[in-house]
Amino acid sequence: MKAEENELITRVEYGAPMGQMLRENFWFPAALSIKILPGKSPLRVRLLGEQFVAFRASDGRVGFFDENCPHRRASLALARNEDNALRCIFHGWKYGVDGTVLEVPTQPHNAAEFCKRVPLQHYPVREAGGIIWVWLGKGPAKAFPDFEFNHVPEDQVYAIHQQLPYNWVQDVEGGLDSAHVAILHSHWLKGIDIPYASFDTAPTYEFQSVAGGYRYAAIRNAPDEKSYIRVNQFVMPWYAFICPEEMPDGDRLVIFSTPNDDLHTTHWMIRYNRHRPLKPSYANPAPDRGDYPPAPTSGPEGHWGQDRDAMEAGHFSGFTRHLNTEDFAVAWSQGRIADRSREFLNEGDLAVVWLRRHLLTAVKEHMNGEQLSGMKGLAESYRAIKADALLIPKMNDWKALVLA
Repeated sequence: MKAEENELITRVEYGAPMGQMLRENFWFPAALSIKILPGKSPLRVRLLGEQFVAFRASDGRVGFFDENCPHRRASLALARNEDNALRCIFHGWKYGVDGTVLEVPTQPHNAAEFCKRVPLQHYPVREAGGIIWVWLGKGPAKAFPDFEFNHVPEDQVYAIHQQLPYNWVQDVEGGLDSAHVAILHSHWLKGIDIPYASFDTAPTYEFQSVAGGYRYAAIRNAPDEKSYIRVNQFVMPWYAFICPEEMPDGDRLVIFSTPNDDLHTTHWMIRYNRHRPLKPSYANPAPDRGDYPPAPTSGPEGHWGQDRDAMEAGHFSGFTRHLNTEDFAVAWSQGRIADRSREFLNEGDLAVVWLRRHLLTAVKEHMNGEQLSGMKGLAESYRAIKADALLIPKMNDWKALVLA
């Protein structure tokens, strides 16, 4: 990838083309529902290098504003959450959850008319899948990403996230790179039900273009003249649908990585099961769902928290806290923004190459004032998107089985 292309797909701040493309075409996951309680403190949210506040009114509705009060720019994260509104503690200006300016107590004349002119910036929100979603675009909202996980019972889905100090694209790449699973995560594969992932460390890839992205099969040799096939799917602009660990009806995983700014990312994970409640360990994975999976305990100065003694004792990577901590550490080790112009890729990287092509195509189309060509039909297919794991005779066609 050329250096200028790398800049184009990674930079999102200060009106950068990628940031504008994302803003005008996609809903953003903004906050965990459980983090915003009725009448309680507003939550600060950072997206695309800008600051916002989300809050839940006493009646349960969610408001989403620019963080700074339009009056003197005090933070509305300090505001009083009262009467289904935020009241700025600086001068008492009061903003309804729907964005209506309700009171300006420091305005001595024609206060009602003055309220109508206050430029409060608020944004449409949706709540689904345990997440508060926001539309940041200027025009009418595009189709909401109404995925399958938004429609299962509460005990069959959970959402978690972690804040990470590197660019969003390398986090998306990590979710789509099937080739690293058998190597980086070799220690953890011993304790989870992915029986054939470590049998073959050099999967071959086959791809299929679909609405909004692509589906791809990582095909591994398995015993008894069979193939173990992990069929995952990328959906623009950041969703990775990961096949279940247990075949055929195990829990499904969706990973998505949203840009807080150029150098910080929110790593989201949704685990859900269409058929049954999640196991207790999955339904409540951590005391704080907003700080999970565990991030590296240090940066490069401390080798990202790697435990070399554990490596000498037999742990492959030396990251003993969690499987995903390994992902976070290697992504951070690539640099705050990875320099893709200096990579030397192989066939195991094809899923990542396809991702980069999709992002480049989309941002260039947006820059040219064009509709995104790859999005046709996506709105109608959101709920049908899923990933699969297959163990089949070598000559069988995975595409026919997945589409069945």
